[in-house]
Parts: sequence; structure tokens; C-alpha cells
Amino acid sequence: MKDINEEVLDKSEQKESSGDQKELVSGGISAFSTRLIGMALNWVFALMLSRSTGAAGTGIYNLCQTLMNFSSGISKLGSDTLMTRFGAQYRAQKQMGWIKDLYNKSMLVSVPLSLLISSIIYFFAEQIAGDVFKKPELFPYFRIAALALLPLTVFQISTGGIRGLKKIKQYAFLHNVSNFIFGILILGSIILFTSRRDLYIPVATYVAFITLTSVLSVYWWLKYSSYLSTESKSGINFRQKFWIGISLFVAAFASLIRGYADTFILGRYATIEDVGVYRNAFKVATITRIALIALLIPAAPKFAELFAEGKMEELKKSAQFVTKIIFWCSAPILIAVIIGAPFIMGLFGEEFLSGSMALIILAVGQFINAATGPVNSVLIMTGRQKLNRNLMVAATILAVILDLWLIPRYGAVGAACVNAFGVLLMNAIPFILIKRYYGFYTLDFKDIFNIQPRTFIKELKRALKPEKKKKKDNADSVIEDQISNIE
Repeated sequence: MKDINEEVLDKSEQKESSGDQKELVSGGISAFSTRLIGMALNWVFALMLSRSTGAAGTGIYNLCQTLMNFSSGISKLGSDTLMTRFGAQYRAQKQMGWIKDLYNKSMLVSVPLSLLISSIIYFFAEQIAGDVFKKPELFPYFRIAALALLPLTVFQISTGGIRGLKKIKQYAFLHNVSNFIFGILILGSIILFTSRRDLYIPVATYVAFITLTSVLSVYWWLKYSSYLSTESKSGINFRQKFWIGISLFVAAFASLIRGYADTFILGRYATIEDVGVYRNAFKVATITRIALIALLIPAAPKFAELFAEGKMEELKKSAQFVTKIIFWCSAPILIAVIIGAPFIMGLFGEEFLSGSMALIILAVGQFINAATGPVNSVLIMTGRQKLNRNLMVAATILAVILDLWLIPRYGAVGAACVNAFGVLLMNAIPFILIKRYYGFYTLDFKDIFNIQPRTFIKELKRALKPEKKKKKDNADSVIEDQISNIE
């Protein structure tokens, strides 16, 4: 029989775990609902683009977007993840001056670099289009797209900071809603005054909405970080943080290569129309991981915070709680996508029906990504960024080799198979390593099928139930003691 002290301790741990779950679920539901709205807007934008410019216009849009995302992966040098990770820690320590200093120095490195890269793309667009993609007709579109790199880089660093400040609604709105709202308004306005399929429309729309969204992200960052009223403090070791950022950058850049290699290689060995069909199939497939994306937004800084405080049991419970929700939100979506693949692709037009098989394969891969839970976030936010980087680099090299082998032979279906295999590899290995390092699986096999509706709903309600105001525990010293362990 437990004594009084043990009972009090158990109740305290349960209350604390419930508080962690409340933060994750409330932030996740906010991000999930925002993501749903964003996904609907994304579909509206994709349908408008496909119907107005066809598969060729969709292909040009996706190739330009891929080139800019790839380039921004270099220009930001991991600063967005750095702002999220250390922003969450410094916010807990109430060191807003350190956050401002980190943001300033990140911008000081990334802005000139983005200007340099965009200049290279602009002046060598003809060579990139002709020599890399073997499609010289793409060079004027690449030149226009180069104008989006600076605002895209600023946007990603600023939203990384907003995420670190735990402004989840604002972060989710910027990444999932605002860009498509601006895109729909701009595209709709252009279509009204253009009667023919002008292939400049997609890239011009892209540059315009990225610029507007970037301006909004900077405004919110200045507002929520109290930037103008906060004095910058150089107490942080930026050189040390910079090399952590470089490690994060290598992992993120490898992820970008793995994520966009299929598009680049398709762009070289297939037609622009094939690229448009494949990217629309991929866009639809990502609906399978909507819960993962939504819950990662509040989960990543929460994992960093719990690890910094040495609360490994709470970290375990939070990771498994998040994964359980993700699994059961994703499973029915996967079934619906598999059954309705031809119908869904047909919505974009008859020329998109050829992407039905690629959609099914991609959806299965994205479900694997969702079902294993936030494995990469757990590694990154608990100081294992070098391990995550090495895994990402190895998986990227393998994926590129497979892409070069399968895409020329099987086109979009080959690209989808490689993508699904890469997702499996990049989730299965961290899934096992988390068990090795921290003693738990993110997917609790014993509990995952315990899905009694009343119990599950009750668990969610308890997590979302408002708590009475209480004095906040001062964990600053604990976090400060753990920062060296994270680094």
C-alpha cells in the first residue's frame, strides 16, 4: 500500500503530465484546424492553377518553388530551427535579449547569402535551365523566381522565431493559410484579366505571395518578441550556436535534397507536364500526415523544454500521446486516399489521372511518416542533431542514387517508390534509436489499439480542460544547467 507521500507524488506527476498533454493538444488542435483550412485553400489554389494553366503551368510553378526551397535551405543555414530550439529555451529563462541577438546575427549571415544565391540564379538562369534541366525554355521563369529567395529566407527565420516563442496559432497561420490566401487573391485577379494560358502567371503569383507573407511574418515577429522595446544582449555564444545551426543546416539541406531530388530529376528526364502531375499527387498525399504536421508545431519546442528540465518520463508520455493521436487521425485518411485516388486526381483535369498510382504509393509513405510519430523532432530537440544529420545525409545519398536509376525508367511511379522508401528509412532508424537512447518507442504498441472512444475522448477533454491559475514553477536554473547537455 502506498504511503501518503507516494500518493501525493503520483497525483503531482499525473497533474503535470496532464498539463503537458493539454499544451500539446490545445496547440495541436489549433494548428490542426489551421492546417485543415490551409489544406482546403491549398487545394483551391492548386485547382485554380491547374485549370487556368494546365499541367505545364503547374509543372513550372513546382519547379520554381522547388528551386527556391532548395536555395533557401542553403541561405538560412539552419537558422529557423536554431530560432525554434534556443528561442524556446531562452523564452523559458526570460532572456528576450538573447533571442533578439540570435535573430539579428542569423539575419546578418543569411540575408547577404540569400542575395548572393539569388543573383547567381538570376544571371545563370539560362545555364541552369539548359544544362541542368535540359529545358532552355525555363530560364525566364527561373529569373523571376530568383526574386523570391530573400523574402522566403526572411520568412523562414522569422517564423522559426515565432514558433520558438510558442505563438502556435500565428506560426500555423503563416505557414498554412496566409500564403494560399494571398496566392488565391493574386491568381484570381490575374486570371480575370488574362484570357490565355500565360505560363508566367504561376511564377509571378509565387513571388508575390511569398513577399507578402514574409512582410506579415516580420511584423508578427517584431510584435511578439517585443523586438523594438527589447535590448539586444550578446551574452550567448553565437559561434557555438552557429555550428549547432550548421549541423542542423546539413540535416535540413540533406532533407531538402531527398525531398526535391525526385522533382529535379523528373524535370530533367520527363516533361514539365509530368512534373506538374507528380507534384499534385504529392500535394494530395501529404494530407495523410496532416495530424503529424499540426502536432509537431507545439511538440518540438515542448520536447526541447522537457529535455532541458530533465523530465524524461514526461517527454516519453508526451511523445507517445502525440503519436497515438497522429496514428488514428492518419489511418482513415490513408484508406480514403487509396480508394478515391482516380477521382481525386481527376479533379485537377484529365491529364492528371495518370498520377493515381503515384498518389497511392506516396500516401502509404506519408502514413508511415505519421504512424512513427515525431521521431526526428525528438532527436533534434534533445541534442542528437548530429546523429539526425548523419542519418539524413546517408538516406539522401541512397535516395538520389535510386532516383537516378528508377525515374528514367518508370517516371512518376519510380519517383513515388523512392520517396516512400526514403520515408520508411528515415523514420524506422530514429524510431529504434530513440528506444536505445531514451528507453521508449514513440509508438506504444501496447496502448495504440486501446481506442475505446469514451476513454480517448475523455483523455482529450482532460488535456484540454482549463487549469486554475497557479504560481508558475521557476525552472530557469534547471534549464540553464541542462543547456550544456543539449549542446
